Amino acid sequence: MKVKKQILIVDDVTTNLKCLGEILRNKYSLSMAKSGEQALSMLSKVKPDLVLLDVKMPGMDGYETFERIREIRGFEDIPIIFLTADTESESELKGLRLGAYDFIRKPYEPEVMVGRIERALFQDEKTREIKRAALKDSLTGLWNRNYMQTQIDNLSPDTTGTFMIMDLDNFKGINDHYGHVVGDEALVAFADTLSRFVHKDDIVARLGGDEFAVFLNNCYGREMLEERVASLIKEVERELCIIKNDDSASSVSVGISAYPFDGKTFIELYNNADKALYFVKNNGKSGFHFYDSAEKYSFLKNDNEGAIDLSDLMGGIDEDDEEDGPFKVEYNSFKNIYRFLKRYVSRTSSKIQLILFTLKDLSMQKESDAGDLLKAMRTLEDCVRGTLRKNDVSARYTNNQYIVILIDADEKSRQVAVGRILDNWNENNHNQNILLKYDMEEMLGDKEERNA
Repeated sequence: MKVKKQILIVDDVTTNLKCLGEILRNKYSLSMAKSGEQALSMLSKVKPDLVLLDVKMPGMDGYETFERIREIRGFEDIPIIFLTADTESESELKGLRLGAYDFIRKPYEPEVMVGRIERALFQDEKTREIKRAALKDSLTGLWNRNYMQTQIDNLSPDTTGTFMIMDLDNFKGINDHYGHVVGDEALVAFADTLSRFVHKDDIVARLGGDEFAVFLNNCYGREMLEERVASLIKEVERELCIIKNDDSASSVSVGISAYPFDGKTFIELYNNADKALYFVKNNGKSGFHFYDSAEKYSFLKNDNEGAIDLSDLMGGIDEDDEEDGPFKVEYNSFKNIYRFLKRYVSRTSSKIQLILFTLKDLSMQKESDAGDLLKAMRTLEDCVRGTLRKNDVSARYTNNQYIVILIDADEKSRQVAVGRILDNWNENNHNQNILLKYDMEEMLGDKEERNA
């Protein structure tokens, strides 16, 4: 059944309201107000598709009421038709200059009135369609950057929410290897998955290329959000394998910032989420990261801040030694430590052991909780931290892999460390679908590798 259009009629004369009701009630859903003030009050409760507004009313006349309505958020473009018994052209010109859709003169001719109302509603719908099209991405049907920016920049101060930007890792490789048709299919599939991921009050947009954004109109708990994002990544990667018709790895990276804590405008949220996104890109891709603070991503000091002495420098970078367990670093830092240790091994008789732990979700081919792997990774990190020494080094390589360096350790020490981690894992992991595997070897120096 077709829903009737809603019309608000504003006229101070009861007889006029009854007359208009008789003409229109069978075709439209009607609300009525006897003054401009009452009409403004009603607009906080109803949102009509069109307003019929009498020009001459005591107190607030039709022109002032018109201007006040257009000042209300959400009613800036609502079609308004003036009603008048005035035959002077000046009053009509004044209304049209204000932006009225039309004028209908009293006494009313029912067919003329309905015809003008229908024309105004039709024009308004076409205008809205054009505006929507200008704010939509033509390939995916999602909102575009302009729409998302406008919505976020106009959020009410008491809103909380989560902003995410994400893109397909190595998307250029998909276009180059499979062709742009498959590349477009991948983008559409990504968009469809994102649309299923959100609720109706959330916003999904394609910002450009393979970069997408989501704004969740709620401040979700950290753990719940982690599980939702992990589930999203898993689903997108599954869809990409189907589109490419092969099992080659495809992944998604996600950067996350929070409104209003990490920014109160689109640009602020975007810039901070972008820092978090590139943190993921630089640490193995295929994952997500929450923006923490501006200081965390500021690696260089401003030249104008002045020089410091050596003791200040050492104090600024010295580690707080209270935390137990191995020295945990991000993957980029881990690579630098690894390169240094290879040189170190080449010049000394020290023995250094490498261990790579990999988590395998045996239920990946079934409908499983994507948060299981995330929880298992936390358990593995706790097992490593509770087992290894402070002079060892550890880092998360991907969302399901963890790498460890044992300093000054022989093969026997390596086997003991692995055994303790496995015992710890078996005691604390309660998900039988998650399998822990490991590879290990002794680090060779540069010269030994060349002679091997």
